[in-house]
Amino acid sequence: DPHSGAAAAERHYAHSNPRWASLLGDIASEPDAHRFYMWNMGSNVSGQVAHYLEGTQVQDPGTTVMLSTYTLVHDTCGYTATPALQARYDNFIQQVAHGIGDFHVVFFLELDSLITAPCLTHQQLAIRDAELTYAISVLEADPHVLVYLDGGAADAVPFRHMASLLRGAGVSHAQGFFLNSTHFDWTSTEIHYGQEISRLLGGAHFIVNTGENGRGPLVPRDRVHHGNEDLCNPPGRGLGPLTLQDDVAQQTNYADTDGLLWFSNPGGSGGQCVPGAPPTGVYWPAYAVMLARNWVDRVNGPKFSLLESPFARQHG
Repeated sequence: DPHSGAAAAERHYAHSNPRWASLLGDIASEPDAHRFYMWNMGSNVSGQVAHYLEGTQVQDPGTTVMLSTYTLVHDTCGYTATPALQARYDNFIQQVAHGIGDFHVVFFLELDSLITAPCLTHQQLAIRDAELTYAISVLEADPHVLVYLDGGAADAVPFRHMASLLRGAGVSHAQGFFLNSTHFDWTSTEIHYGQEISRLLGGAHFIVNTGENGRGPLVPRDRVHHGNEDLCNPPGRGLGPLTLQDDVAQQTNYADTDGLLWFSNPGGSGGQCVPGAPPTGVYWPAYAVMLARNWVDRVNGPKFSLLESPFARQHG
């Protein structure tokens, strides 16, 4: 995407800091998932979605585009789990689907929508499930769209609980689920977690975000009060592995694992939690440069007996 934060930063530093520009180019040259928010799109949602997708075909004709939405987790955990906002969200999804039209899209539906579900009341969870189920039905009605649901991360929700949440949200009608979208957890851990969930869901497929996890998570000293990992611009992190070659998605060697991709906008700020950090979502070139310098382009992390894919067995 020539208009991505990484691409803009690469151009900005092309003359003043060529080394930074080169590292930012490593991120800019790889696909990312363009993200849509209901809150800042006004009334012409379908027009904006169509305009973006038309631009991708001018830039790279015939490409399949990754899109994502991050709307249901807003302010407090259950803020959008009300009948009024459910109706507004359903209308938003209808417009997104209309804007997609006949374009080919892999859709990462609602980042953090199920990883945060344990904080919802029973009534709120029923609304969240209805919102996601409806979105899947509308988007998957287009044969050119493949929808993946938020499956959280291994260090946040036990796999049995997550399998139950995915089942309630309608994963059986989607292409599968995605993992690690807002975490930095090890790739091997997330593949193992995904395979455990997949086993309980009858072989559902999944994709792992590896945009910032090449060096794994930063674990706080006080995990009781600060959680299993530091999620707000943790220092020392790096890009992780990609299952892409010459811009073409490749088979993975792991059962039920459809891809290891950067769909989290590597370099986007997690918030103003450290000096110099911009607000949440704003591109932070210095952080992106750190990620690129620390890139680990292989599956790493704790050792698990990961299930191999048929592709891996056929090709040794």
